[in-house]
Amino acid sequence: MKKKILLILLPILPTVFFIGIILIAIIGIVAGKQFAENKTPTVNVNSYVLNNQIYASRYRELLNKYLINNGYVTLERLVFYLQRKYNVLDTSTLSMKEWEDAYLINLDKEEKQMIPIKTICKNIENNLEFPTFNVLSGINSNGIEIDVIDLCNVNGEKVVDSNEYDEFIYPLPFSFPLKTDFLVTSIVFENRNINFGLSEEEQAQVNFHSGWDFSVPIGTEFYSICDGKISKITNTQNNDLPFKDSGNQVGNYVKVKCDNDLTVDYYHIKYRSVPSYLSEGSIVKKKDLLGITSTTGRSSGPHLHLGLENSEGQLLDALQFIDFNDRN
Repeated sequence: MKKKILLILLPILPTVFFIGIILIAIIGIVAGKQFAENKTPTVNVNSYVLNNQIYASRYRELLNKYLINNGYVTLERLVFYLQRKYNVLDTSTLSMKEWEDAYLINLDKEEKQMIPIKTICKNIENNLEFPTFNVLSGINSNGIEIDVIDLCNVNGEKVVDSNEYDEFIYPLPFSFPLKTDFLVTSIVFENRNINFGLSEEEQAQVNFHSGWDFSVPIGTEFYSICDGKISKITNTQNNDLPFKDSGNQVGNYVKVKCDNDLTVDYYHIKYRSVPSYLSEGSIVKKKDLLGITSTTGRSSGPHLHLGLENSEGQLLDALQFIDFNDRN
């Protein structure tokens, strides 16, 4: 009886084995996505780099050169790595080539994602070419305070020894909102110096930049970066004018609450450009058309502003959640 069962099963065993492998792979992908989506509401909330205006110009240059084709590296990671590699406080004194090398060495080429910080910390710890790091804090030659960033020690514990960190690269949940060429003109959390003639408090709010600005021509289509539901559509400006000409502080925008409980903001868009079949409460899928760009509200020129916040209203870095292998 056992021999008969074995004879029946033998021809189909390879197929069963193959299906099993496929199922395991699918389960792994789903688990990875679930991990990323569960983790995103609290990750990297405080990735602000002190006095980042001294790095902003060259950082934008790097992003415009490498972002889409190679992936995203945070300014925080770059400054940290460069401080360690060259044992310096002010990394803005280093050459552009040194910045470029640091950007690329912190990326996984295939995944177009940052290499896990645990892996980077191990590499720094074991690389004999790195000098002993002895910079504690300080002020640069222009009198600007610069923070020493330490991503390898968190709450008194070394990342390389912590079970809270691993060396896996997990799938990221979002896609990029533009399909056309663009230029990064403002980085997230940037300390800017744009004078809109507002009150001191309002001006401070504008110059601490809450998201990413991508310069594109008026009329450029933009798309949802996530699966979710439209939570807000606002139209207050029916012309395509920057703030200095319109005086309109609100402009036009659309907000989407993603299925992972994060909220995405798309600002400065064209009047009533959200498709007529969409309204507040409408379900949208990742890569669905949301509207077209303009220069409305507190804007100095045509661009798309992309912002992200968690359920507590804390600002996040949207690019940290975007899969750059998932761009059409």
